[in-house]
Amino acid sequence: MSTKLPALDELVTLLGRQLDSLPDERVGPNLTYTLRDAGLAAVAVFFMQAPSFLAHQRDMQRQKGHNNAASLFGLRTVPSDPQIRNLLDPLAPA
Repeated sequence: MSTKLPALDELVTLLGRQLDSLPDERVGPNLTYTLRDAGLAAVAVFFMQAPSFLAHQRDMQRQKGHNNAASLFGLRTVPSDPQIRNLLDPLAPA
């Protein structure tokens, strides 16, 4: 019996919903990146199997006004690696 895998857009939608439901304890002006964008960006790096994927997407956004992280993963903004760690490290693994 074969199991059909969901399409990327379905996975991104499901993961995005989960990430949107996470508690965000941050206060103040440092709210540039959402937990959703941080989580999807982290998944994008593993999915694309390229450690420089996010840096390339930020460069593409600056040069061309668009990027694949937005079109493939729905990122509104592309956080840096340290920003992703700062946002996701405090969350419980569960």
